[in-house]
Amino acid sequence: MPSIDQTENGRNYWRSLQELALTPEFLAELGPEFAAGTDLPPAGTSRRRFLQVMAASVGLAGLTGCRWPKEKIFPYANRPDNRTPGTPVQFATSMDLDGVARGLLATSYDGRPIKIDGNNLHPDSLGATDPSAEASVLELYDPDRSRFPMEAAGGQTFNRTWDEFSTFARSHLAEIRGLQGSGLAFLVESSSSPSWAGLKQKALAAFPQAKWCEYEPVNSDNARQGIHLALGQACRPHFTFSEARVIVALDADLFSGHPAAIRHAREFVASHDPDAPEMSRLYSIESVYSLTGAMADHRFPTPASHVLPVLCRLALELARQGLNSPLLTQAVLDALKPWSETKIETPYLEALAKDILASPARCVICAGDRQPPLAHALAALLNSALGNSGTLVKYTPEADPSHPGSIASITALVEEMNAGRVQTLVLVGGNPLYNAPADLAFGEALKKVSTSIQLSLFVNETTSACKWHVPMAHYLESWGDGQALDGTLCARQPLIHPLYEGKSPIEFLSLLVEDQPRSGYDIVRGTVLPLLPGNDKELAWREFLNNGVLSGTATDPVQATPQAEAVVSSLKSAQPPSTPLSAQNLELIFCRHPSVHDGRFANNGWLQELPEFMTKLTWDNAALVAPATAAELGIAHGEVAALKYQGGELSAPVYIMPGQAPASVALFLGYGRTAAGRVGNGVGFDSYTLRTSSAPDFGSGLTLEGTGARHIFACTQDHHAIDTIGASGRAERVGALIREADLSEYREHKDFASHRVHSPHAVPLWQPYEYNDNRWGMAIDLQKCIGCNACVVSCQAENNIPVVGKEQVFRQREMHWLRLDRYFHGEPDSPEIAHQPVACVHCENAPCEQVCPAGATVHDHDGLNVMVYNRCIGTRYCSNNCPYKVRRFNFFHYHVHYTEMEKMVFNPEVTVRSRGVMEKCTYCTQRIQHAKIVAKNERRPITDGEIRTACQTACPTEAIVFGDLNDPESRVAQLHQNSRSYRMLEELNVGPRTAHLARVRNPNPELVEKIVHEHGSHS
Repeated sequence: MPSIDQTENGRNYWRSLQELALTPEFLAELGPEFAAGTDLPPAGTSRRRFLQVMAASVGLAGLTGCRWPKEKIFPYANRPDNRTPGTPVQFATSMDLDGVARGLLATSYDGRPIKIDGNNLHPDSLGATDPSAEASVLELYDPDRSRFPMEAAGGQTFNRTWDEFSTFARSHLAEIRGLQGSGLAFLVESSSSPSWAGLKQKALAAFPQAKWCEYEPVNSDNARQGIHLALGQACRPHFTFSEARVIVALDADLFSGHPAAIRHAREFVASHDPDAPEMSRLYSIESVYSLTGAMADHRFPTPASHVLPVLCRLALELARQGLNSPLLTQAVLDALKPWSETKIETPYLEALAKDILASPARCVICAGDRQPPLAHALAALLNSALGNSGTLVKYTPEADPSHPGSIASITALVEEMNAGRVQTLVLVGGNPLYNAPADLAFGEALKKVSTSIQLSLFVNETTSACKWHVPMAHYLESWGDGQALDGTLCARQPLIHPLYEGKSPIEFLSLLVEDQPRSGYDIVRGTVLPLLPGNDKELAWREFLNNGVLSGTATDPVQATPQAEAVVSSLKSAQPPSTPLSAQNLELIFCRHPSVHDGRFANNGWLQELPEFMTKLTWDNAALVAPATAAELGIAHGEVAALKYQGGELSAPVYIMPGQAPASVALFLGYGRTAAGRVGNGVGFDSYTLRTSSAPDFGSGLTLEGTGARHIFACTQDHHAIDTIGASGRAERVGALIREADLSEYREHKDFASHRVHSPHAVPLWQPYEYNDNRWGMAIDLQKCIGCNACVVSCQAENNIPVVGKEQVFRQREMHWLRLDRYFHGEPDSPEIAHQPVACVHCENAPCEQVCPAGATVHDHDGLNVMVYNRCIGTRYCSNNCPYKVRRFNFFHYHVHYTEMEKMVFNPEVTVRSRGVMEKCTYCTQRIQHAKIVAKNERRPITDGEIRTACQTACPTEAIVFGDLNDPESRVAQLHQNSRSYRMLEELNVGPRTAHLARVRNPNPELVEKIVHEHGSHS
């Protein structure tokens, strides 16, 4: 495979295997000045599809539109206290996902929720968010949400009222109550709500023979069972990375998907500071490239089934090198030996063990949710043996220790249904007909249940098999409570009256089990008031709602020591993998998708169009295959393959993924929906058809065979390739775009970033303008950026950026103002990753301004490069002349077909652009102007940190900083003066206002060769 020449910093960077190999398909994209199809008007069919997608993008609220909260109305002629028309207000709330409450702040504009941010008082949110939370406001206005109760009868579906459903349900359940609940079963999603737990107890008291089943397709059952095995009690592990020196992630994505991912990332970057006296080191042993793997100082691609044997081998190596602990008994070591004898190459283990033992109490070993319980038990044993229990690793009791686990729970329920012992099934949330293990045939079992009642936000795949369906209220429409991962009580409060008269899960359960159904407000207040401190409960209640959390309610950690005997017994009873993996015996891995999760967010256009960080795929999933494995199988990138696994078959396109573990194929869950809605239907391929109850996470025995058919990916990684000359130029200077060093190099040459490229002292064409007031600028620290994409979705929500659809993304017409460039370097089978957020850098000598014939892009008095939309005539010269390729052109009228009510999801402080207009990042100029007005009214200067851009507020690691460069004491000015600071493409004399701070890795000297420092040549 041909390679791009190494850049001047000794690293070999490439964006895709197609670019690395210079395939004919890639070279064909380099010829034209503009990408193929960008100058063509859309065809009729494409326009209709586009409008379907945009229906979700602009958050249609249906024919009735958004409604105001039910409250006492005061005429604004006599304005009510504490409210100013047109002024956004933030409310603390929370969103339950996978049984944990995520703390949020929801911005309401005259009664309309329009933006989600993190709650800085929440122990895990810390003021930041993730893409799912950011995009949840779009879900609120989804036109495909369920609107009214429905009853299936005689092969037809009839719309009903809540009164009709209530009459039926209470009458039907009264009969079951007389039978002590015999024949009744509840199938629910995980919930952290204490109010829900109280109603559950009431339900089981009213129906003592009823069955209660909890199912989440993406869950932490393995960790739960493994910790119980090790400690003898059901506990949750809590990791602290701020003081860690060595972190070992075993198939664990600590920075994405985990309930504490934001806190993990924040603590990790704090310990991974190259300017600190001591810098932590992260090792990742994983099968599928993750955010954690991308941030690792060392990443070792390893099939998922080999991770536990590697951990066993690591334990033996630690003991061999002198780790002395009463937990590592001879019985433990003897039980580990059969697992360590598997034929797996681990040349790094000796150096890894030595690194751990240099500071054993400051090492953390984390096993991922995909790994079996035994891996979690052994990790807990090793953590305790290293001496970090109670400091870097703590355990708190599970809220519901009796929960058997999602797979066991739904398997037992299906057995009862097939046996005819379930006559009434109540489903609260979820979509088991779509996401239950395929071998359970949940749909067939559901046919044997005479009465099924579903509460759901959408009419989904399960709805068609249910007798009754009733709409669920969105979390932004309902009262509720929840608990953070550490047990902290969180508030949930409505910002708007339910758009479709939906009911929250607690209101629904109250309707079914209580003699006098209560409102969500009464239920939550009844739960929370006894927990509030002080005598003035009303004041404490208001403070709880204001803060969103109740301080002092976190669960106390338990002091528990792992039981070596239990681990030994499990090691002996389990069998190490015996059949080696090969092209004829592949491993299949099921992965949570970072955007659509388990499929519940499939109808969200913002998340569908968000490029997945590693593959850069939008509107699709694929079978991820390692380059060497694909070559052995003779399968090409984009070829549709036939996958056969444990009796199931699936056709899916192959994506050749650098860094994927050998002989291991990964499938993202959550796609292939048939009843998601107009956005999510028919997108991608349904991986659940291969998922079984015996191997829900991974398993061997997969065969993969190419069919010869081709699939077109809407992939953004090779966009803006320009032409052969431009591609060659970028390849030569990509080491200057992405500037990295190892810690030893950095400490020897602190100024490596600024010296890698020497900018010429060019004479300006005109006298530079003096900005005497404010000079806004930004700094992006690549040392802190984890590539989570929260900034991209936050920018989209803040700035009314539309969704364009798969076909338009394929034509390179995506509209995101901010993108995350991802580069590989190294060997294709085990590369490292470098990534870089790129938006408009607001050049002081902007190339776009010099070619615009209409003067539509100009500088304002603060030096911002701004767009005058009504001047723009759409020549796109500015986009062609922009060296950063950050300008976006509107090929469509995105809003002209919608009524004023349907546009209410938009941020009213940001102009909605029309067709034929160029747009780009504005540094959130609307927030700048708001801060100026407030400061002027209060007769004071704008303080540092008062203005926070949308991307900045969302960032989990605080990698983005905005402020006034004219203030030498401001944080952004100090970061611009940091020794790692550099301005991308500064040699072009464009004067960028955004500076990037170079990334510094901390590799183990025993595992890598030192990259020789070389100064770049003069331009």
